[in-house]
Amino acid sequence: MPAENTIQVASEIGTLKRLLIHSPDGGIGKVVPTKFKEWLYDDTVHIHQMRREYNQYIKLLLYFLDPEKIPYIQAFEAKQAHKNQPDCYKPGHPDYFNSDKVLDTQHLLYKILQKQGLRSRIIAAVCAWEGVSFATERKLDAIQDAAILAKVLITGVLKSPDGKTSEFVFAPVPNFIFTRDISIVINDHILLSNAATAARERESLLIKFITYYSLFEDKPEKVIEISESNDYFLLDEHEQKLFKTSVEGGDVMMIAPNHLLIGCSERTTPSAIDEVIHSLFRNNATGIEKISVIKIPKLRAIMHIDTVFTHVRKDTWVLFGKMSEQVMFEKNQHQYAYYLDLLDKHIAADYEAAEVLRFYKPLNEAYEPSKNYRQDVSQTIKGLESLLRNISVEDYGVPAGEVNIIYSGNNVFPYDEREQWTDSCNLLALKDGVVVGYDRNDETFKGFEAKGFTIIRAADLFKKFENNELTPAEVTNTLIVLPSAELSRARGGAHCMSMPLLRDKI
Repeated sequence: MPAENTIQVASEIGTLKRLLIHSPDGGIGKVVPTKFKEWLYDDTVHIHQMRREYNQYIKLLLYFLDPEKIPYIQAFEAKQAHKNQPDCYKPGHPDYFNSDKVLDTQHLLYKILQKQGLRSRIIAAVCAWEGVSFATERKLDAIQDAAILAKVLITGVLKSPDGKTSEFVFAPVPNFIFTRDISIVINDHILLSNAATAARERESLLIKFITYYSLFEDKPEKVIEISESNDYFLLDEHEQKLFKTSVEGGDVMMIAPNHLLIGCSERTTPSAIDEVIHSLFRNNATGIEKISVIKIPKLRAIMHIDTVFTHVRKDTWVLFGKMSEQVMFEKNQHQYAYYLDLLDKHIAADYEAAEVLRFYKPLNEAYEPSKNYRQDVSQTIKGLESLLRNISVEDYGVPAGEVNIIYSGNNVFPYDEREQWTDSCNLLALKDGVVVGYDRNDETFKGFEAKGFTIIRAADLFKKFENNELTPAEVTNTLIVLPSAELSRARGGAHCMSMPLLRDKI
């Protein structure tokens, strides 16, 4: 594998060099209200507008990760200004920009579908997984164009040869846009997710093929899979719900070279966390010595830990205040001054300060399956906020008094909850101190500005680049915001829409 394609992630804030994304596909445009709960949506989206917004995200990534592609993108945007989505942004299209730094799952699937013998295996696996008829499998097998086949396997929509009609062959996977959830790079290894819901299981299957036959084709030993126990099938339905093994990447953060965070949430279960801990401690090659487990309430609004907090800079974090033990203590001390009305009292009752557990095994210590690696950190880590401060101090050498916490909605009700819902805490770091978010979280912006950050819209930043007023290398201490009228409806932000493959070391 060429040097520029090395896979290595040791932090959330090292300069981003390569990542995996998934452009909004036609399956998202097929979501209907009757399937909201099952397909994990809260609203329908206007797919054409969503793609326009997402294209700004892609363009921003290319400016920072693969600027040589920018002239190509600009030429197509000028030539095809009348199109909702210029052809250069379409995976599978002959004019696709095809970067080896900004990789798309559909494009990678298209490439491996061209490999001898693999195409039929993928078709058979997907059809078996979805339980479709043999006749449907034969229809898919008859598709000669790998680009079309990749699109069908993702969207579930099969068009007639003349393109005039289409049919569902299986359900879409409308959450594939959130590539963070399907896997996570841990130093030079990768942990494959085991989705919590049926709506995302085909994503897990497809990323397994992409991982083994593209990303880690020459290094299968570096792939970590988490699955149900061998006797899981013997449990009754109630017990299976209790002991389900599911882990999603939004609950896993490679926060420092030897330190991993895992959320115990609506989507990631205790049994999965237990298996991850033992898998990593058993394998010293992963480089993990510390694992901090963060227990958060099982709520739709905070489905993963990356909806609660993300790392912005060595000394700075953005956090949903209602998950902070410090904020909860202060608010409870002044309850009647804080709570504006009975409605807020009722809402606040759903939240509680996050609980943190720490597990530790030095790399030079032999793994013992029966040993309890739980570490008592109760004197320094009493909850989520103190954990974040501890990471900045212990893992990044920041003086204790210089750690900054920026709060969702500037920690003012009702903006804290409203803006957390629209991903104020779900930010992607392009490099230390430069992060990407949505343009609708105005009160949170005030917190960033108070800490010395510049807020700039992606489109305005592009103009500065084009006018030679600024280069990506010169951008520092900045929150870059994307248009989000439709993107935010899908319930995930820039952090969710990214799966980093390579970051520079801090």
